[in-house]
Amino acid sequence: MLLVNLNFDSWLGTPAGIESKWFSSRGVDVAILYDQVIARSWFSAAVGVGFNSHNIHMEGFPIEYEIESGGTYTKLDGSFFDGKNINVNKLSTNFIDIPIEVRYRSKPHKNGKRIAASVGFKLGWLVQSHTKTKTDEDLFFQGVNFRSKIKTYDIPNLNKFRYGVTARVGYANFYLNFFYSLTPLFREGRGTQAVPISIGIGATPF
Repeated sequence: MLLVNLNFDSWLGTPAGIESKWFSSRGVDVAILYDQVIARSWFSAAVGVGFNSHNIHMEGFPIEYEIESGGTYTKLDGSFFDGKNINVNKLSTNFIDIPIEVRYRSKPHKNGKRIAASVGFKLGWLVQSHTKTKTDEDLFFQGVNFRSKIKTYDIPNLNKFRYGVTARVGYANFYLNFFYSLTPLFREGRGTQAVPISIGIGATPF
């Protein structure tokens, strides 16, 4: 079974001034699952593999600081922009996922379509991260003038491994989907607090 989801992404628990922007923060994920009916019932279990891209538009920029206990701390710092009018500022994280779910499908209606609902769990490994910032004014980072665009890669202190709960409910080949991460964006004590969450729509083309 192929799943294709278009999501609105956000963060929960961020400090004041670093809120994510729901409407412009969009993501996509695609997964292929193998579905197995449980003992000829209306229930089934599935496991698969997928790719998930989160794109969070926000007010802060990730700045890395050394800390006394050793290592570094990555702060989403809004003061970095120094009052400039920012057109685009986003942090993107891309994961390879292993989704697992239990699904209920109703008896088919007269038209052959069903109501379906599922709950599940998803494990993910971070494979790429980057920021993209655009403005009409010059942007300086680490002493370099990037003119009107900065793009940085491999954001430090992000959690390389994540897991969270999922849910879907739909009719026929379309559904609403939900993901709540049980791990924060950054490693504990190594970055600004932010808990990823996604809500979106999806389809099973076949």
